[in-house]
Amino acid sequence: MERPSWDEFFFMLAHVYSTRGTCDRLKSATLLVKDNRIVGAGYNGSLPNNPQCDEDGHLMEDGHCIRTLHGEDNAILYSTSDLKGSTAYVLGTPCVLCTTKLIAVGVKSIKHVGEYSNSRGKGIVEKLAQDNNVEFVRIDLNFDATFDKMKKILKGPGGALEDKS
Repeated sequence: MERPSWDEFFFMLAHVYSTRGTCDRLKSATLLVKDNRIVGAGYNGSLPNNPQCDEDGHLMEDGHCIRTLHGEDNAILYSTSDLKGSTAYVLGTPCVLCTTKLIAVGVKSIKHVGEYSNSRGKGIVEKLAQDNNVEFVRIDLNFDATFDKMKKILKGPGGALEDKS
């Protein structure tokens, strides 16, 4: 049975993380991975014990909600090790501020799926990556097909969803 590729695997986990997001303008998440091990993860959300967009509405400034930290911010803040040489798996196009932060902590590859049409600094993100020798790659991933592949594995021999009747 074909296992998911590492990119498929980490992007599917990012989707799971995004379900915890509290800003319904973009349910996004970022995983930071080093040597195929997760070393940081975060989703879009307000500070703990503070008003959340889903509850109190958005705090808008210049067309952007500033109530929440981006998934990239949270992944960096809650990382468990040195991030030099790591890969960021990002749902949506990272904004210029998040790209700058990822580069500053030593991320060497930024992989993203989809395009977030309201991303700040979208025009310079690729140049920032290029100027800092950081790989910046958009991955085209069929989430439904990947999810089906994973379900098939889970329903197969030894899988958590195997029918043992």
